[in-house]
Amino acid sequence: MKNKTKKPKYRLRLFFLYIGSFIVCVAPLSVYVFFNAERYIQTPTDTVKLCIGGFVALIFLFLKVIGKLGMPRRIVLFGVVFIMTWLLQSILADLLMLSGMALVGEFADTIFFQRAIRITKENILIGKTATVTAEQVEQIIEKRLGNGRV
Repeated sequence: MKNKTKKPKYRLRLFFLYIGSFIVCVAPLSVYVFFNAERYIQTPTDTVKLCIGGFVALIFLFLKVIGKLGMPRRIVLFGVVFIMTWLLQSILADLLMLSGMALVGEFADTIFFQRAIRITKENILIGKTATVTAEQVEQIIEKRLGNGRV
């Protein structure tokens, strides 16, 4: 008989750690932009461009947080930088403060979430390895004891 023990829900924990990491990275920037929004959305065109640019920036930030943002070729990189600069030109005047808020978010993410994410990923890998090893040992034991001899 198999012993049914309660397995820790590492995948669910990892999912929530990624969400928390993303929120912590975005929070300082979001608060700063929220309090200065009247300067950034003076015209309807600025509002639309800022929304599109913010959405694209959030996608890039989310990909970075989950570790899936690879370094693209230089022409793609500069194309993305150009488009993001054009879309977000209304907030570029505050680039110093925005980069500072991004630094605060990254620092908080590193302190509060990255170690926990790494440990959870390791625990998932350890759990998979232990499960495979246990199954192999069980198969060998069944094979040896299957005919009644040891």
